[in-house]
Amino acid sequence: MTGQILQRLPGMAMKARRAIARRSLVHRDAVVGYLLLLPLLGGLLLFRVYGFGYNIWLSFMNAGAFGAPKFAGLDNYQKLLGDTQLRVAIANTFKFAGIAVPGVILVSLALATLMQHRFRGQSAFRAIVFLPAVCLPTAAILVFGWMFQTQYGLVNSALQAIGAAPVSWFGSAAGVTVVVSLLVIYLSFSVPTIILYAGMQEISPNLYEAATLDGAGPARQFLSITLPLLTPSLFFVIITTTIGALKLFDVVYVLLPPVDHSVSLNYGFTLVYYYFYLAFLETGQRGYAAAVSLVLLVIILAVSIVLMRLQRRFVHYGEHG
Repeated sequence: MTGQILQRLPGMAMKARRAIARRSLVHRDAVVGYLLLLPLLGGLLLFRVYGFGYNIWLSFMNAGAFGAPKFAGLDNYQKLLGDTQLRVAIANTFKFAGIAVPGVILVSLALATLMQHRFRGQSAFRAIVFLPAVCLPTAAILVFGWMFQTQYGLVNSALQAIGAAPVSWFGSAAGVTVVVSLLVIYLSFSVPTIILYAGMQEISPNLYEAATLDGAGPARQFLSITLPLLTPSLFFVIITTTIGALKLFDVVYVLLPPVDHSVSLNYGFTLVYYYFYLAFLETGQRGYAAAVSLVLLVIILAVSIVLMRLQRRFVHYGEHG
């Protein structure tokens, strides 16, 4: 017995050395992995975690454009409760999200449905659909501003060509609403279209064949098969588009620059993010601006929670969902 154990000792030692070598290799790979993650984690801690904490701290301070912040307690939040302009900004934000989000969803759904069919120029059509996603947003905003310019704009020239009167698009709240809504829909529909198209590819063709045999037409198939099975993708598109619409800033800022604050105020386009910008940079109320940004955070959280609740009722994840 002792002799057999002595004969096995070299093999056991070899196995032990191999196990130690494997553990060392795994440990070294783990260390290298964590070292590669350090820049990302450092940026996350510095710009996200620290920035968020500093913003909360600043909201309790009386901080102007210059000088050290002074503790103000809940003064900024009490000021928020009595700020009528902020109420207008919140109402405008919800109004605009109520216009832009359905527009983006409907356009994306229509384009994704068209992309399912084969036709001449299909590749060019797909390139055009994805074009807004790769365009510089500022360039697209400036082009839209030129197209809807009152005197020399392309849209008014087309209206005059058919005998209609030119429209002062930037001279009324309704005109600005139309231009901004069209612009946001144009800038936002590409990625949702791709997501919905990918979701449509996951639907089994057997379902459509069975529906065709039962006499269901294209509209019936879309309503009874495509739309219910597409609800997971639709929900993702709705929640991301809604959050993006609530955070809208660049379109209004570039299209209606704050040279004259009355422009955006009179046209009902002082959104919450825009109001934060005015408070932070234009009037130098850093503490109050921080409180405004937290209001926007609460709004986005509340809307997201409502949508997540509705998800349980309307989103179909299949048999295993």
